[in-house]
Amino acid sequence: MKTLSLLRHATAVRDPRFVDFDRPLEPSGERDALRLGMRLRDTQAGFDRVICSPAVRTSRTASLLLQAMGLQQPTVELERALYTSSVDRLLRIIAGVDDAVERLLIVGHNPELSELAIFLSADAEELSPCTLVSLHWESTGWLGLELTRPAAVSILRPPY
Repeated sequence: MKTLSLLRHATAVRDPRFVDFDRPLEPSGERDALRLGMRLRDTQAGFDRVICSPAVRTSRTASLLLQAMGLQQPTVELERALYTSSVDRLLRIIAGVDDAVERLLIVGHNPELSELAIFLSADAEELSPCTLVSLHWESTGWLGLELTRPAAVSILRPPY
């Protein structure tokens, strides 16, 4: 079984002193990322691989989430292509994941993550900040997942 989890970064500061790439999280965004991590910890969820946009707000969201999960987690891989992406580019990144990986987390931005989630499943929706959508397939590989409907879809959104 393959599980693809898509996490939109938590709420970020909107301040003209920061260029978009360098925007930090709002205190409420930091709390949301920690709360989501605790919720996932309580369900004993985990990830085999984490791919994250290198923007400050996404990498901080991933860091806080994994810290709060408290489980042995993989190293966060920063992927520049996630900063300004497209559904096609995201699908290529996913297709390139080793089939030994069962649970993949991608931490990124809208509109691309929402577009991908909705493209993959009619049960998905627009992702608000710090919303996690997990799609589950009865599959042994990542290549071509978009050609079949997921067996299940779950959505976690603040407040958790």
